[in-house]
Amino acid sequence: MKCSFCERMCDIPEDMNGYCRMYSNKLGVITENYPDSYLNVYPVSSESIPLLHFYPNGAFLLISTIGCNFACEGCYSEFQTTRPGTLQKVLTPYSPDDILGLARESNCIGITFCLNEPTVSLPSFLRVAKAAKKEGLLVGCSSNGYMTKETLERIIPFLDFVNIGLKGSTDDRYRECGVLCADPVYRNARILHEAGVWIEISTMYLNNREDEVIGAANRIREISPTIPFQVMRFMSPNEDLKELSPDRIQGENLCLRLRQILDHVYLFNTPATTELDSRCPICNEIIIHRVFFGPMGARVLSCMPDGVCSCGYTYPCRGEILPIQNEDSKILGGYRSILGVKYIARYFRLLGVTEDSEIDQFCNIVISNGYLRAIQEEKDNVDTFISMIRYLASLAGQENQGERIISFVTSIIQDVENRVRGLDRPRVLMVFCHPLSPTYARKFGSIQVEMAGGFSLNIQEDFKESENAEYTVSELNRLNPDVILVSGPFAPSIDTFIATCNELGISCRAMNENRVYLMDSDNITGDFGWLIGILDIANLLHPEVCNYSLEEEKKRLDMNTELSG
Repeated sequence: MKCSFCERMCDIPEDMNGYCRMYSNKLGVITENYPDSYLNVYPVSSESIPLLHFYPNGAFLLISTIGCNFACEGCYSEFQTTRPGTLQKVLTPYSPDDILGLARESNCIGITFCLNEPTVSLPSFLRVAKAAKKEGLLVGCSSNGYMTKETLERIIPFLDFVNIGLKGSTDDRYRECGVLCADPVYRNARILHEAGVWIEISTMYLNNREDEVIGAANRIREISPTIPFQVMRFMSPNEDLKELSPDRIQGENLCLRLRQILDHVYLFNTPATTELDSRCPICNEIIIHRVFFGPMGARVLSCMPDGVCSCGYTYPCRGEILPIQNEDSKILGGYRSILGVKYIARYFRLLGVTEDSEIDQFCNIVISNGYLRAIQEEKDNVDTFISMIRYLASLAGQENQGERIISFVTSIIQDVENRVRGLDRPRVLMVFCHPLSPTYARKFGSIQVEMAGGFSLNIQEDFKESENAEYTVSELNRLNPDVILVSGPFAPSIDTFIATCNELGISCRAMNENRVYLMDSDNITGDFGWLIGILDIANLLHPEVCNYSLEEEKKRLDMNTELSG
């Protein structure tokens, strides 16, 4: 039987699966393997779908299953899209009525299918979409757009919005993602737009592949120059793919070029960029101010009332601009669950679990029993780490290995504390990539500073995400830090950072005494990156007593965990 859900058009033999492993041939009928079963169900903002011109600040219930019909290198959803052979064990059954009930409980205005491709679970999504429309809820999804016309015709009557994720503009680029060509995606974008479905475009931007993005913008312009166009600067947790990530300046320069083609262009996956803002085309005032909010996400910090500029221009969007979410909001970044699973999986490997199938099994347990979400709500500190290692070790039957890891880690921390005890504690401000983006008090970086013999201004000021996503020059100068530490995997060079400080007018003791340091992301990544980070900070703050070789310490950690395993 031929599966007609997506343009792969898989020929599926009896009792076998198609490419995505989400459909099988049962007695001559293409059948959904895991109907009405979901891996993730939680609220997100419209900006994390991501949509920037559709009900800004709106809350949507995110639903997702598993599997995908593409195979993109460096996919952030890899755990969810490439291992459906094990993840189906923790899929949770939700009827359409269950989904609607959860949406109402979370005060959501709609439902969105995100994180994996909705086409691989189309019958389930259709059942939810039909029920949601009857209840007056908005319905949409994020999709790679590779569905057939037949599929599109079935779902369009129930769609209000779609974010189409483009891989590029050429067939060669689409073949890199495991499919034949790009044309079906652009065809479907046109069909959706002409049918009145709100569409926004996300386009992956790989280093030195600007032509693919520009080509995509030109193809979208042929449909409509008013379609919002989001440039997704490639970011991957895989260090081997780091060279594929363009820097912030490259991304911002590309956006300037794209604005000669399209009306609304934005840069995602880029801390401290100004290219997430929506500006008035008449007077250039910022109408909606947004900041980076994790992979593929944005967060609104401020907005002119009703999106009306002081010159009278009205921000173009479908639907009303809703109030900015407050501190107690349960809205999450879209990829939070996926990042959490990747984090947990690393430690199962350290505990001696080597088979992917076993790691998946244990990860499935921490998803289904709520532990993953609970640990993400905990404050980042050493006690939380120790508690986590003991719990994961108990699941894996590796309690002795867990205690060896804990003992070794605590011995290193104790050595640092002994060396810095009684010394003057410099006042340290830690920032995320940009001088006016302080890290939050509950993040581990602030604890690292204290453990390494510093005084954390981030903790003193109790920086919160809801209040301190950005800082002002006068506030930073008032703090007058002795040391500034720059963290983040996409942080600029130290020379670029200092030049930015000078341009902004930052004047403080750290600048005057040349005590501005870049945390070495090459050293602090990996299983014990946070521990190497403590040693790095101790070296910077107290070189008179701390001269740890970070490379040697990394080797010692690796050797210890290998031997103890």
